[in-house]
Amino acid sequence: MSSDSYRLDSLLEITSSKRIHMADYVPSGVPFYRGKEVIERAKGNSVSTELFITHTQYQEIKRKFGSPQDGDVLLTSVGTLGVAYFIDGDGDFYFKDGNVTWFRNFDPRVVPKYLYYWLTSPKTQKRLDEVSIGSTQRALTISALKSLQVQLPSVDSQRAIVDMLDAVTNRITLLRETNATLEAIAQALFKSWFVDFDPVRAKMEGRPPEGMDEATAALFPDGFETSELGEVPRGWRVGSVYDISKVVYGAPFASKLFKAAPPGRPLVRIRDLKDERPGVFTEEVHPKGYLLKPGDIAVGMDGEFRAYVWGGETAWLNQRVCVFHPINGASSAFVRLSIAPLLAAVEASETATTVIHLGKNDIDRFRVILPSSTVLHAFRAVAKPVYERLVLNKQKAQTLSTLRDTLLPRLISGQLRLPEAQAALETTP
Repeated sequence: MSSDSYRLDSLLEITSSKRIHMADYVPSGVPFYRGKEVIERAKGNSVSTELFITHTQYQEIKRKFGSPQDGDVLLTSVGTLGVAYFIDGDGDFYFKDGNVTWFRNFDPRVVPKYLYYWLTSPKTQKRLDEVSIGSTQRALTISALKSLQVQLPSVDSQRAIVDMLDAVTNRITLLRETNATLEAIAQALFKSWFVDFDPVRAKMEGRPPEGMDEATAALFPDGFETSELGEVPRGWRVGSVYDISKVVYGAPFASKLFKAAPPGRPLVRIRDLKDERPGVFTEEVHPKGYLLKPGDIAVGMDGEFRAYVWGGETAWLNQRVCVFHPINGASSAFVRLSIAPLLAAVEASETATTVIHLGKNDIDRFRVILPSSTVLHAFRAVAKPVYERLVLNKQKAQTLSTLRDTLLPRLISGQLRLPEAQAALETTP
């Protein structure tokens, strides 16, 4: 596959946005993305912090300077560098100047999605790191990006490569969408049984609980009693989080021994919990070390407090990350969904000038509803297969991501032909 080399700014316009000030933020309107939100979107995650500008301000900017359109590419350019995001069906939004660089107005010689994949390739990522500036906070300048050289095969070859990589990406997206449905199923059942107490209320009203056989319905009482958390089903009680889980804390592995690649085991830090792809490895075997396994419920203890179902490979657990192990008949789903609102409450109550922290003292105060053992086991019978499938789908997505990362540089460099790449994809489960 022959290719020609081009200076990047000969193929497209490289620019940024017009400045938006914090005073311009409004409670609702047109979504506004900083680098953090662009990274979340690029990873297929929902935006955790929603920011908006007015429709009037957006339309004025769009009229004078343009706005991001389908087929454009954004690139994070300050702090976490080089995360590329291909815009496709996002609707109206705007983004922060300086933190994000905008690639638009593509020449016919380059397929926009091909350029997106080129930006994500290991070789280009290394080059982006080389041309970045700054000692404490790294940055990519527009002038440096303009000077990059890109190898372009024919447009037909670019499109074929994009189609191949998109096929892998689409399979990953489908698995993530399936997992979102599985999560919603488990959450809806938990809310019905343990938050809204729907089966109990139905029995009080003389109705059979919906979506439940007689044997399961018989496990629920037909009345309430008062507890420290308000009314709970009769015979249930309120207890400590330690009645349903054992909490294991990560160990302080020596950062000077961290490596970017094996040998050694991967090490999970807080930043790795979302995408489940640890960025460092270590050969250290810490005496207090814990190996995080697929299906474990892991929580980061700095910045934001979320309970994640780990779907990555077995890895060491670093300090400031903890695991909630189900005990006494509780399922992973029951533990995770029980602690989620408690973690959110701590996060909402914390005030700090820099980063908020979750401590053992906070966890010690967690109080949860404890249903009867028979109800707990009935929920486990339904929720456990759901979470097992969720973890399996995460592992399949990881396998496909690794395949895509392997194919990408070889396809772009011409080392791998498309039929060989297609064969590799067809043999991946």
